[in-house]
Amino acid sequence: MIKFVGGTRKIVTMFLLVIVLCVNSANISQAESPQATVPSGSLVNSLNPNEDFVPVAVTIANYDFEIAQGSKLKVWHASGDKSSSQQAASGYSGQYSLQHANSKKNYQVRTEQILTGLDNGYYTLTGWTKNSGGQRAAYLYAKGADKSESRTALPVSSQWIKVTVRGIQVNDGKMTVGIYSDAKAGNWLNLDFVEFVHDNRPYKLLKGGDVSELTQIEAKGGKFYDRKGKQKDLFQILKEEGHDIVRLRLYNDPGKGKGDRKYYRSAGFMDKPDILKLAKRAKAAGLQIQLSFHYSDYWTNGLLQIIPNEWQKQIQHLTTEQQKVDKLNQLLYDYTTEIMQAMKAQGTTPGYVSLGNEMQGGLLYPFGKVEDVTSENWDHLARFLQSGSQAVKAVSPSTKVIIHLDDAGNYDKYYDFFDQLNLYQVDYDIIGPSYYPFWTKKTVSQLVDFLNDIGQKYEKDIMIMETGFNWNPTLPDDSAGQLADNGPYPASMSSREGQRDFMYELFNGLKSVNNGRVIGDLYWDPIMIPAPGLGWAIREADDLPDKNVVSNTTLFDFDGRALPVFDAYRYNTEGLPSTTKQENEQ
Repeated sequence: MIKFVGGTRKIVTMFLLVIVLCVNSANISQAESPQATVPSGSLVNSLNPNEDFVPVAVTIANYDFEIAQGSKLKVWHASGDKSSSQQAASGYSGQYSLQHANSKKNYQVRTEQILTGLDNGYYTLTGWTKNSGGQRAAYLYAKGADKSESRTALPVSSQWIKVTVRGIQVNDGKMTVGIYSDAKAGNWLNLDFVEFVHDNRPYKLLKGGDVSELTQIEAKGGKFYDRKGKQKDLFQILKEEGHDIVRLRLYNDPGKGKGDRKYYRSAGFMDKPDILKLAKRAKAAGLQIQLSFHYSDYWTNGLLQIIPNEWQKQIQHLTTEQQKVDKLNQLLYDYTTEIMQAMKAQGTTPGYVSLGNEMQGGLLYPFGKVEDVTSENWDHLARFLQSGSQAVKAVSPSTKVIIHLDDAGNYDKYYDFFDQLNLYQVDYDIIGPSYYPFWTKKTVSQLVDFLNDIGQKYEKDIMIMETGFNWNPTLPDDSAGQLADNGPYPASMSSREGQRDFMYELFNGLKSVNNGRVIGDLYWDPIMIPAPGLGWAIREADDLPDKNVVSNTTLFDFDGRALPVFDAYRYNTEGLPSTTKQENEQ
């Protein structure tokens, strides 16, 4: 990946500008054409640390928008409302940039350039942008003849931000790169310093969320509507709006008396039969599946990992700790195998499996509880995780195993935990952090720094297992929800548009992580809308539900109607083959 810092960027910018000027001089008679021939291999980037392939940056004529006749840019071609595309006297790398703007009327415009002479393979497109926000759509894109657009929606920022589009496949030596606006009067964006790098890295950012509560929501009368107010099946809406994966969390045998003595989870929901049904519905809608084992009958997290009730019965007669650990290890292996075989048998083998939920404190307390690196239970936990991993792979070798921790951005926590997994030689494929601005107090920029660090340190791909951001300051009854605010983000972003803009920023940030290490993001409880009798758990004392504390952080409003945040999913895409592409074009 090409990365410029400080004065180095200025020097390289001047070097690139000389090249571009030479290219423009040689083709001045064709300056009005949107097509520019690209000499493959013109610039060589640093070696890819994971492969022998040497990334190559191709030359884009007028890449920094310095060359124009009047306000009309050379080489770049505008279509739609052409008057809304012009050179602007404000640049990231030089004096000028491309601007989309119109103060008097709404407008739709795209500005693009056709690159030819490209080697076939995978590329990454980047550009530096500033963006007022408020558009119906604003994104950087690349499009080939045989695929729909690969897109990244622009973050909202008055400062220059690098936007990244990964996994662009060139099959015929040509590619169109550009920027698109569908905007209201007064909206604007700027683009500068466009780069197109042949890195030979296929890439897809999986985007989706946790739909485990769906059966219970529907049983309570919850209904879902698209943005036009038409009632539809939830999975249809998710697919239409750009989701491509769902998370399903599995309890062993939930029910009364099987929780933490104060609360329990309702019987018949999120157990094996329910999750199998949901998996079928997801698969029928064309969605991938991420399966999370709680290894409990109740909620699990860093504080709470209650052994399933039935497993407790099977170890209570054993006399030594070692006998109990051995038995739990076998039960975990057998149960994981059973579920994986059932999923496979019905054609819904999960592509991704997490062993536990936010299990930074371990599994199956107290035997697998680890409070720090000095804990005597690390060998127990390592056995449990290794058995789970082996069971998954025995049924489906291609399924990726995820280790899911909370508190993204906590370097020491992740170093301690994953150093121990390496020490005990636990087999896993993906690191799965939870990231909430409220809990972590981290911005997307801080998150990206952290992900770059752990991705390099452990040489593992990363999937964000949970993300949440409130779109309303309060729940429907005006009380505070679980996410009382959005951490470092201003109170003004606790709005429908603010949630959307956060996800624009997040998806671009995840795509920017070095070497394409981040492969997905799963939103937390995106469907947990208000419904009569629906709560996060049931009270043991009176068998009534407690509050639904996340209805103001969902992807649907209090009436079940899809929110503007779905724009972030729709306008962050990888190009699909022309024979199977969705409605992915303006």
